[in-house]
Amino acid sequence: MQIGFIGGGKMAEAIVAALIRSKLAGPHEISAGDVSAERRRLLKERYGINMYSRNRVVVSNAKVLVLAVKPQAMQEVLSEIAGEMTPEHLVISIAAGKRLAWLESILPKARLVRVMPNMPAMVGHGMSVFCAGRGVTAVDRKTVQELLSSFGRVLELPETRFDLVTAVSGSGPAFLAYVVNGMIEMAVAEGLDRDDAGLLAVQTMQGTARVLLDQGMDARALIQAVASPGGTTEAGLAVLEKSKMTAILRDTLKAAMQRSEALSKG
Repeated sequence: MQIGFIGGGKMAEAIVAALIRSKLAGPHEISAGDVSAERRRLLKERYGINMYSRNRVVVSNAKVLVLAVKPQAMQEVLSEIAGEMTPEHLVISIAAGKRLAWLESILPKARLVRVMPNMPAMVGHGMSVFCAGRGVTAVDRKTVQELLSSFGRVLELPETRFDLVTAVSGSGPAFLAYVVNGMIEMAVAEGLDRDDAGLLAVQTMQGTARVLLDQGMDARALIQAVASPGGTTEAGLAVLEKSKMTAILRDTLKAAMQRSEALSKG
C-alpha cells in the first residue's frame, strides 16, 4: 500500500509505526510531509520512510492520504494540495472538528473519510471511529478498516454521532485517568508508595478493560460480579451512588460533547 501523510506529528508517527509493525506497508511505501526539518529528520531516521518538505510531492506519490495536521492549519494546507487532488485519491482526515462537508468543499475531487482516533493509538490500543463521504466505495471502507485496525479497534458511525464519540473516546482517556489519579492520591494519603499505588490502580484499570473486552462482559454485570453482598465493594459503591456519580459523569461527557459541537461549527 502506497500511503502518504500530510503532517508528521505524534499521531501520524503512531500510525506509521503501526503500519510498519503490522506489515500493512513497508517504509519504502510510506511518504510524509512536514514543515519541521527536525521532524523530517527524526521520522526518516526512526522509520526509514520518505520525508518531504512539500506536501505536493506526497500527494503525487500516494493515492491513499492521511491528513494529520492541526485543525487551525488545515485551511492553508488543503489550499496548497487541492490542485493536485484527483478522483483516484482516498483522503483520510484525523483532524478534530473538521466535518466532511467542509473537507469536500475544498477537496471536491477526492473520496473523503473522517476519523476520530484517540490517544491510546500511540501504544497500539486506540479506538477509532470513521464516517465516509460521497463516492467512498466498499474497497475504500476495507482499506480504512485495515489501516485503523493496525493500531486498535474500529467502528463506523454516522457523522452526526461524532460529537458524542469525541466526548466518550476522544476525551475519555483523560476522564479515566482522572479517576485513576484519584485512586492513586487516596492510596498515597493512606501511606502507600506512589509507584506502588500507581501500579495497583493502572493495572486494575487495564485488567478491567480486558475482562470487559475479551469476555464481552457488560459493565453492569462486572459490577455485580465484584460486589458481594455486605462486602467492601458494596460499601464503596454506596458512596458513589450517594454522591450521584452517574449524573456527574453524564454532565462531564455532555460538556465535552457540547464543546465539540461548538468547535465543529467554527
